[in-house]
Amino acid sequence: METYRAYLQSIKDRQHSLEERIHGTSTSRVIAEFVGTSALFPVLDAIRSITMYGAVEYLTEPAHYMLFIAAFIQAWYLGTSQSKSWKTVFTGSLLGFGLYAPVDILQEGMEFFYEPYHMLFGAYSLLIALLRALQTVTRGVEFLQTATTLLLNIGKLLLFPAMYIIIDQNLENLRQLDSQVWPRFMDSDTHVYFFYGAVFIGILLGFAESQRIHYAQYLRYLAQRLKQYTEWSLSKDLVNNAIDNPNSLELHRVERTILFLDIREFTAWSERADPQKVVDMLNRYYSVAESIISNHHGHKPNFTADEVMTHFVTADVAVQTALELQIRLHEILQEHNLSVGIGLHTGEVIEGMVGSEDTRKYDIIGDAVNTAKRLESSADKGQIVISENTHKALSITPDTASHKLLQVKGKTETLPVYVLSRKLDSEQHA
Repeated sequence: METYRAYLQSIKDRQHSLEERIHGTSTSRVIAEFVGTSALFPVLDAIRSITMYGAVEYLTEPAHYMLFIAAFIQAWYLGTSQSKSWKTVFTGSLLGFGLYAPVDILQEGMEFFYEPYHMLFGAYSLLIALLRALQTVTRGVEFLQTATTLLLNIGKLLLFPAMYIIIDQNLENLRQLDSQVWPRFMDSDTHVYFFYGAVFIGILLGFAESQRIHYAQYLRYLAQRLKQYTEWSLSKDLVNNAIDNPNSLELHRVERTILFLDIREFTAWSERADPQKVVDMLNRYYSVAESIISNHHGHKPNFTADEVMTHFVTADVAVQTALELQIRLHEILQEHNLSVGIGLHTGEVIEGMVGSEDTRKYDIIGDAVNTAKRLESSADKGQIVISENTHKALSITPDTASHKLLQVKGKTETLPVYVLSRKLDSEQHA
């Protein structure tokens, strides 16, 4: 069972890897958020402080470290959050300021609210939070999302001239603000160029990000659709594994436990029944069988008329699956006085993609497959016929299994098998 647990863990790891390829890793999302938005104000403030007061004074101020810590916590929250709702984005975008402000208020008291840089930080955080929430709400409406993305990038770039205005006008306290601050700043041609240049660059970056978002959404949609189409013929773990390791689909020797099941007396019943009734029954039969096999991490089943074939990594899980199939399928077949027979055999097979250059499927080939089919053909209603190889591979052997020798087609010697029989409801009422 340890081998099976390791197999299940490998499936989870591959599924996780595929999701990371589509949506990006948590680490990459945190870094992108930190560099692109959360740390923008702390970095500009660091440049301002070091330029004006020197590196020594900046590095000895604890509040500056708190600013970066708060920015990282915000980036971590937004980058790792599973929810992408506007509420999460809005709250997360205010997290940096919300963590930093109380710490600095304890140091500076009410003077905190008169510091221009603090108020700029709060206003910037609120603006970004509102625009990002709006960007989330408009997801799926291309025009509106493009507009909000443009405004978001313009808002980020305007942080540069906003901080420069405070430096240029020597604003040490909000009490110094008056109606002439903006006209005085824009009175210089250099400042006009700087301001409108920031707006223009913000527009360009907004268009670039809008295109990136559009193509990323399309690629995710395309990847999910292709994954869905592929999983109609290949199991999820094979698809995930093939993306990380394309060579995994090549032919290779492995040991598998093969399971065949077939409806007893199906042909005779289908000749008498209405064709639509036959199709409806088969669809229910296929759906239940595939659901059970999938829950036990069996290979994607092959359906041929009323026959189902699949295989498993371990004999234990194959037998557990067979027992559940026998019970669940009988529940839907008993109304037609039908039931299934199941055969299981464990052995070495060749597994991988087989077929022509243009048409291929993932399959297993070998005498073990033929033997499993012969055992299934020998099973009566309600019986599960298990080969000796499978019986030996079980960690816990069923108490109710009866041993017998079986002569099957294509084999010169009799095969020792174990039969699990289930008392059918139709037999109980007889």
